[in-house]
Amino acid sequence: MLAMKTDRAKNEPSYILAGDIGGTNTSLALMKNNGGSFEMKSRQVYSTPKLDNLSQAIQLAVEAFQADVPGFKIDAACLSIAGPVVDNRCVPTNISWSLDGDEISREFGFPTLVINDFTAVCYGIPLLDVNNPQEITPLPHPDGSMPEQSEYLPGIGVQAVAGAGTGLGVGYLVEEQERILALPAEGGHMDFAPFNEVTRELQLFMFERNGAYPEPEMFVSGIGIANIFHFMRKKKGADSKIIRDIDVLPDSEKPPAISANIDNDPVCREILELFVSMYARVAHNLSLAFIPKKGLFLAGGIAAKNKQLFLENNRFMNLFLHNFQPSIRPVLASIPVYIVEDYKISLYGAANAYIQLSKFLSH
Repeated sequence: MLAMKTDRAKNEPSYILAGDIGGTNTSLALMKNNGGSFEMKSRQVYSTPKLDNLSQAIQLAVEAFQADVPGFKIDAACLSIAGPVVDNRCVPTNISWSLDGDEISREFGFPTLVINDFTAVCYGIPLLDVNNPQEITPLPHPDGSMPEQSEYLPGIGVQAVAGAGTGLGVGYLVEEQERILALPAEGGHMDFAPFNEVTRELQLFMFERNGAYPEPEMFVSGIGIANIFHFMRKKKGADSKIIRDIDVLPDSEKPPAISANIDNDPVCREILELFVSMYARVAHNLSLAFIPKKGLFLAGGIAAKNKQLFLENNRFMNLFLHNFQPSIRPVLASIPVYIVEDYKISLYGAANAYIQLSKFLSH
């Protein structure tokens, strides 16, 4: 990963405990702060449902870290979790225990910051090297060109992130000289805007199913892929053996099964092609809201696992760039779009979040 353009202050922590706490797994990493870049010295992953609380995971991780980095001392912690964070505390909806940063601080003796999981992803974005294919896949324009990253004003840059995972996370970052601030957004819960006959039918299907106008997250996410599947099954009559086999799976298991069969079943391919098309239009709308000339980044895992469908026939970029207004098309054309390949971005981002937020809290 790229190093930030900063010099490590004397009072910055040397070792940061970075955490990504989800309903399935709790991942904890010992991150070495190298003055603008971070090195993952050790990483431990635990099954969240098997944990009594986060303190148990931290204790286990610290013991495991000793084998990899003898004599280390944790100076600070930044723990990211899915859910709203208020006063350094989060009560997630999909985990049976809460997370209180102040309690962790008192128990373990190091300052602890709790942040939202997508905030951590956002703080990881500036650490990525857009020229490293192991970290980033650029989405070129149909003519093969790729716009350069640029600043909003001299010394000020804007980046945006759309992350289709289980749900649809949205955020943006403002970079000013040596400081970066990730700001929250709820773009996944805007009204969804259909753009052709199929998406209008899909919008009506979800309205009839839920009694409310659907939002982008209902289509551009793992949940969304399952929703598109139900639409194809019930409204379009999809009924192959593969489709019937997928139908009996829990909705959480449908997206990977659909992805695994895009070359075996035309409906599976159609589902993911429609997903990519809707992702492109949601990204189009977010880009017009934020104008992120330093890049729009597609995180969350689904894009990286299915990037061939994004690149194929310029499927994503054709729809991303399309706009009725001639004056708006150059704005969209100036925004570089990337797929994030690095799945550990949230851990690097949590470490960076502690450093960046400390700069604001110290002023």
